[in-house]
Amino acid sequence: MNKKVILLLFICFIGLLLVSTVNATDINNINLTSQSNSYKVTNELSNDDIQALLDDANDGDVIEFTSKEYKNISLVIDKKLNIVSNANSKIYVSDSGNNNAQNFPIDKTFGFYFTSNSGGSLLSGITIISKLNDYGVIVESSDNTTIKNNVVTGGNIAGILVKNSDYINVSFNSISKSNGDGLQLKDIGFSTIKNNTISYNGRSGIETSNINNNSIVYNDIHHNVLNGITLQDSSYGNVIKYNTAYENLNGILINSTSRYDVINANSFTSNRKNPSISETGGVYETGNGVLFGSGFKTSKENTPGRLEVKYNVLAHNEMYQAKNNPDLPVFKLGDNWFDSTDDSNTFVCPMLLAGIMKMGTISVKNGIGLQMYDTKGEAVKEFGTFDTKVNVDGNQYTAKFVNGKATIDANLDPDKEYDIEVMVGGEPVKYKYKAASGEKDDDQDSKTSESTDGNRGSTGTSSEKSTDNADGTAKGNGNTNNGTSNSAHFSKNKKSGVFGTNASGSMQDSSDNGQDVQTNGDVNAGDASEGEVSEEGKAYEIVPPSKISKEVTDTSGIVVISILAVMGMLVYGYRQKRDYD
Repeated sequence: MNKKVILLLFICFIGLLLVSTVNATDINNINLTSQSNSYKVTNELSNDDIQALLDDANDGDVIEFTSKEYKNISLVIDKKLNIVSNANSKIYVSDSGNNNAQNFPIDKTFGFYFTSNSGGSLLSGITIISKLNDYGVIVESSDNTTIKNNVVTGGNIAGILVKNSDYINVSFNSISKSNGDGLQLKDIGFSTIKNNTISYNGRSGIETSNINNNSIVYNDIHHNVLNGITLQDSSYGNVIKYNTAYENLNGILINSTSRYDVINANSFTSNRKNPSISETGGVYETGNGVLFGSGFKTSKENTPGRLEVKYNVLAHNEMYQAKNNPDLPVFKLGDNWFDSTDDSNTFVCPMLLAGIMKMGTISVKNGIGLQMYDTKGEAVKEFGTFDTKVNVDGNQYTAKFVNGKATIDANLDPDKEYDIEVMVGGEPVKYKYKAASGEKDDDQDSKTSESTDGNRGSTGTSSEKSTDNADGTAKGNGNTNNGTSNSAHFSKNKKSGVFGTNASGSMQDSSDNGQDVQTNGDVNAGDASEGEVSEEGKAYEIVPPSKISKEVTDTSGIVVISILAVMGMLVYGYRQKRDYD
């Protein structure tokens, strides 16, 4: 083919590629169609004016709140709208409700109510302050709706209620100071609850009822009057991972029929007793990391659908690290960390059987490496987060465990052996330690030697396999010392002194909890935390010309014309060059 023809075809191809790239960018990053309009809303408008604007808008339109403060607001969203603020607008919810609510099956007061016609809507960048009303936000029968980057404060029943909806995204919100629950999830499925801070609410941080195939991950849940997370009624195929729940009544209450649920790699720590809370059923139902309620059921052991609870941090809780209901059969947990390597001091209730994870050392270049191991001696890579203190020759460091491993840059000489102490259960565990000479964070066998007080030091292992110790199997099998002191110790809360009630933590044959052997097939719930999760980002930056006027914001046509013009110039220049030649 003639080289000139090939060059012309190449120019056309580049032009078409640029045009398609512009269109894709508009759709994916802005999430608006070419017909979307934008409205600027100031606090000069009354609540009725704003409601009229919402009612007159078209699906996909953007409603931007631009003023700093709005009073007496209660809005019904009855179509797909993007409600945003780039000014961190504060909206004080009306105590008297919204007249439009009588047209919908709701008798509660609210700040924003998303109806069954509002699927695909967005609420982002707004501070919602509720005082005497029922909810800050209600999402009811509204699929694919996103509540993101908001601050929701107050609400007599809950800060946010999501009900009868699927594919909901509630992420990066701060939800606090409700007289009831922070976030209520009722009859929802295939949704993502991620990276929210939920605190200082009058009941539970998150309360669920009849939920399925949801991902509840990376939430920080603390200082709630009842539980961090409460599972009620039915719970199927949900993944609850990487959450931190502390300073609640209990970390998590499992009071549901649980099928194919996964509760892994969470940190349920420092939860406290409160005997004055009458609905809990007594003081022993408070101050626990994991608590099973009387309504808990799951499939038989070693059958599909059985609840999985493993690789969690259960420590410093005021009563038990994990507690079963006395009316239920014995239940077997997976491997978890109880801030103890002594089976008799894990503070697990006698109605539960638990695998006791172990902590060991790994050598890293110029520093200190710590690794968590399961009861098979395997290095754990999916694990809750926690900090522990490490002393090296009199210098104190804080080691933070992430994905089962903690490393400290201590500038250690690889040719020197160090005395280190790791705090476990409030007691120092002594090791003789030698740093690696290889690349930083390359796990190597750590040196095994006797500590000065006669206890066995760390057993050398890699991060992938265990090594046999003369005293027993390394990193968790048997009753080896594994570098720990033989003295008894107690879990400790940072504020409240010595906690915990001693109970057996040794594994044994267990009875089956419940008779609900499932036959519905497996659900790949283990990967749900890696599923569809929106990225954190800014609200839409829309600047319409007036407070209630609208304009089309699509500029892709102008860009495309510009690209075509450039293509024309290139072709014209090429022809001129050809004529000249």
